[in-house]
Amino acid sequence: MTALALAFDLGTGGCKASLWDEHAHMLAETVSEYATTHPAPGRNEQRPEDWWRAIVASTREIIERVPDAATAVAGIALSGQSLGAVQLDGALELVRPTTPIWSDARGRTARVFTALPEPEWYRRTGNGFGAALYPVFKAAAFAAEEPGAWSRTRHLVGSKDWINLRLTGRLMTDHSMASGSGAYSLEHGGYDDEILDAADLPRTLFPEPVESAHAVGALTRDASDALGLRAGIPVFAGAVDNAAMALGSRGTAEGRLYAALGSSSWMTVTSARPVLDEHSRPYVFRHAIPGLHVSALSTFSSGTTIGWLRDLLAPGEPIGTFVERAAASAPGAGGAVMLPTLAGGTPLEGGSGVRGGLAGLELGTTSADLVRACLEGIAFALDRSLRLMRELSGSDDELLISGGGSRSPVWNRIYADILQTTLVRTSVDQQAATLGAAAIAFVGMGAWSDFRRTDHAHTVIERVVPAEDAGPAYDAARLRFDAASAAFAALPTQTPSHTLESS
Repeated sequence: MTALALAFDLGTGGCKASLWDEHAHMLAETVSEYATTHPAPGRNEQRPEDWWRAIVASTREIIERVPDAATAVAGIALSGQSLGAVQLDGALELVRPTTPIWSDARGRTARVFTALPEPEWYRRTGNGFGAALYPVFKAAAFAAEEPGAWSRTRHLVGSKDWINLRLTGRLMTDHSMASGSGAYSLEHGGYDDEILDAADLPRTLFPEPVESAHAVGALTRDASDALGLRAGIPVFAGAVDNAAMALGSRGTAEGRLYAALGSSSWMTVTSARPVLDEHSRPYVFRHAIPGLHVSALSTFSSGTTIGWLRDLLAPGEPIGTFVERAAASAPGAGGAVMLPTLAGGTPLEGGSGVRGGLAGLELGTTSADLVRACLEGIAFALDRSLRLMRELSGSDDELLISGGGSRSPVWNRIYADILQTTLVRTSVDQQAATLGAAAIAFVGMGAWSDFRRTDHAHTVIERVVPAEDAGPAYDAARLRFDAASAAFAALPTQTPSHTLESS
């Protein structure tokens, strides 16, 4: 058996593990779930020890499926959820048993933005999510709310970096994860001392970044015993999930575009220059590939909006069956409009306080119309993002789609017709992030000379071409969606409790 790469994607809902050979063929995959707790509004926490248990469980399941893997694995790399803020003490032990995940918005921004205007902070960092989500601001909340625990904190690290510490005994991060710290200069490729000074944080709090394919260390005897692998296997720095997913979605060259269609959805472009815009706020990460960046615009509630509507109209019905109901409604959904901002919006959608809505309903509106309005609303929101990302980046590349939302023929038809672009589905779907992590391992161990080999994993399954008459069919529906979006954005916003900040 050739050398194998064991790749992990440490996601929000669980850890996905997969095993890849040097020909970019996936041999096995599995998922081990873990829980998220919500101790207060706007607060979402997980237990790092649960991540470790998921790593162990998924590795052992992979080994059971592919018995030779225990001796053939030659490299390990992780993709990790972004914006992590795991607190470690001077002995590299956990300060708290739980840690806020990326969506936790406890961060306090007043101190930094008093010294450095928020637009300038965005221009330097490309951090286009809500500022309170970023670790540099979560640190301010730690200091204010738990001063005892904060006084023992010496390191603030990302999700995958904590796992790498458990695997190797060494603490390190990579540039893609560091670029989501809230204190990373995209221009200079390292931490911004002015931001750190404004936050009153020492530079040593965040691990110095290395390239993704840099070896952190070797698998320790304790870790190898836990996982069932041999000791000494090299573990590479890996990448933040946004970068790993882009790498595994053919984002290996200038102008490559892909759409991730899942619980939340986003349009991402790979480019040498970060795509920045103070109005729409694309969020930017350093790529796993040196010299490149990944920039994206998103819609927070896409698959979750479909799930919400399904639970109201047809509890228990398989989501795929529910989506197919839309086929019974014509383009335009009988005049019904749905805004998919149930979890708040991006700056392009009206901000975090905006909420979703239904409009254009009448007594003759059917359940099929509502389902179609939901699918069309998500497509219209993503069309706005795609058009802007193309304009800002200059990319006219074809659009690769992946994720659960790409599996429905009905929804793909709606996407293609509203986006007015050809959609490309490939054999790499839910595995994009772990493929990206595997590519990092193969490049790191020298089995691949460059990251372009990642593209070899993709075999085109289908191309969904827009219907010739699709544009006019959706013109009126687009006008209704835009009008409803503007009206809802102008309503008094529901201010989440976590945005009520004290300095």
